[in-house]
Amino acid sequence: MQLSAALGWSLMYGVGRAREAGPAWAATLQLAEQLGDSDYLLRALWGLCIDQFNNGEFRKALEFAHRFADIVADSSNSVDRMMGDRLLATTLHYLGDQRLAHHHIGRTLSRLSDLAAKPQVIRFRFDLRASARYFQARILWLLGLADQALNVVERNVEEGRASGHALTFCSVLGQGACPVAFLAGDLDAAEGYCTMLLEHTERHPIRLWNVWARAFRGMVMARRGDIAAGLTLLRKALELAGEARFLPRFLLPLGELAACLGEVGEVSLGLATADEALARCEARDERWYAAELWRIKGELLRHPGEHRSAIAAEQCFDKAYEVARGQGALFWELRAAISLARLRASQGRPADAHQILAFVYGQFTEGFETADLRLARAMMTEFSTS
Repeated sequence: MQLSAALGWSLMYGVGRAREAGPAWAATLQLAEQLGDSDYLLRALWGLCIDQFNNGEFRKALEFAHRFADIVADSSNSVDRMMGDRLLATTLHYLGDQRLAHHHIGRTLSRLSDLAAKPQVIRFRFDLRASARYFQARILWLLGLADQALNVVERNVEEGRASGHALTFCSVLGQGACPVAFLAGDLDAAEGYCTMLLEHTERHPIRLWNVWARAFRGMVMARRGDIAAGLTLLRKALELAGEARFLPRFLLPLGELAACLGEVGEVSLGLATADEALARCEARDERWYAAELWRIKGELLRHPGEHRSAIAAEQCFDKAYEVARGQGALFWELRAAISLARLRASQGRPADAHQILAFVYGQFTEGFETADLRLARAMMTEFSTS
């Protein structure tokens, strides 16, 4: 039982074969049930839940998360109850239910005072305090609570570095700090966090996070304007990732790859990349990024060439807006509104463009100095004088 669990951990995090860990965790679960070992039963359920993430079975992951939470519901061990809520929050976040994910991550964080001061990594290999925080940051960001998300990121990086736990710090940077800074448009911070992750994964050889960091560096370079070099690095990293590109963490680089391909005139390939990612999201119920993929596809359909179609682009933007609203993902809603407003303005309808932006902008209560909100404000000023 212990050997099976160790094999599951090493496949998942040590040697870059995360998608092969399922049988080891299934064997651990079976043996734990036979031996009546509650400790390894929970380890196995945790491992199987993460394995379902890695293999794109998010509904099955939710089943394991609920099973874990049900077992620990009446436990006297506060850490186990926190882990149950943390698993539910993570799964719901990936499924796209940001409101319910926020509820469960809040329950996790409300019990942080029950934790010992030292990192809690014995059973689940992550510091629970730090891992709860980086998912909190992601969820807060998508809900449109940008200032709170950025404050959590900054604190999380400091605590993650101080913990000295190598695997946890990878996720602090890769799951939280890098993507949130990138989405905020703070490319200096995004590059700094990426450099930290690259140096950390070279000092502590953790292959998949190193490959992801290389892909992320390509994204930042492209966003800074060096699209050719950034795209080359991004493509190379995704090729190096191989089957690992189907892990949830690689969905953001795939979306950025599609967008970059459009910028260099490879619109057909960009659309194929976006469609492949959207099909993946639909097949796997991996919906947290679906709204942005629809928006990226719409932007690709506005590039010059044979695929250019204002009607098709508008349909994509409408779909992005619909998906975002259904998930409570105000940030994706804003991005969709910006793209749709640009389209309306190009059609000579500045009043409609202003109305679209004003409706979404008015729902924000913070984060007004982040890149997309500054852009929306500038666009509204422009359209109000057109």
